[in-house]
Amino acid sequence: MALATAGFSLGVRPVASLRPHEETIPRHVDQLAAEMTRDGMQRDPIIIDGESAGVLDGMHRHAAFQKLGIENAVCCSVDYSSPSVKLGRWARVYAVIPGDSLKSVLEGVGGVRRTSLAEAFSALGRRDVGAAVLTADAAFVLGGKMSHEELAGAIVSMDGLAEARGWERTFVPEDDVDVPLQKPGRFVLLSRRITKEDVVTAARSAKLFPCKTSMHIIDPRPVAVNYPLGELESATTARLKSRLAGKEGRVLPPGSVYAGRRYKERLILMDEQ
Repeated sequence: MALATAGFSLGVRPVASLRPHEETIPRHVDQLAAEMTRDGMQRDPIIIDGESAGVLDGMHRHAAFQKLGIENAVCCSVDYSSPSVKLGRWARVYAVIPGDSLKSVLEGVGGVRRTSLAEAFSALGRRDVGAAVLTADAAFVLGGKMSHEELAGAIVSMDGLAEARGWERTFVPEDDVDVPLQKPGRFVLLSRRITKEDVVTAARSAKLFPCKTSMHIIDPRPVAVNYPLGELESATTARLKSRLAGKEGRVLPPGSVYAGRRYKERLILMDEQ
């Protein structure tokens, strides 16, 4: 695929100019910073909204740059209004310790109402409720309409209740919530539908969503720029373009696994090592 037709722009941006819209998981930041130091390179670009400089994908990469004191980063700027940039949600999956129960969690959350799975999904899509706890045969909606800040607070509250009980937390894409629900002792927390306006507002206001709330699909998604960390201090967009000049980039189809993660969109490997 010719980079001129890929629909994105690669460039070098000051890390301080980027605006994350979600919190990060500290241990993941530490792991990524250690990997970057070990490998001596920025493997993948940070995906940003070209207009607001909001970080769409790469919150942990951004935080790792800050931790390491690196001032510049390779970024992929996209037109966030484009239909090629799709926005979905991650769902939180909690594994209940034997002998504990879902009811014990919900007792600590106010405004909970039991309903069917179908009605919960419908209400989440209409944004009539902030979030819902899903089980294999029922759902519990949390409150009514929620502001961005109220939704963030509800997710953090549920995470805290689960952590206090020692329940394992994992994440799945919203389209896959039925998979963990088939396993005993699992339930899912799914937020209301998130809009691109929600993401931009969070980035601009610095009132961040909890980690792994939104999920962006950028088609095609550039990966493997493999830019040396030692050269980032003096890096410029012109030098980046010179480095990539003449490289078409190998295209991987949707469903490919890259760096341990399966992607729904096409990937372009910019500078394979």
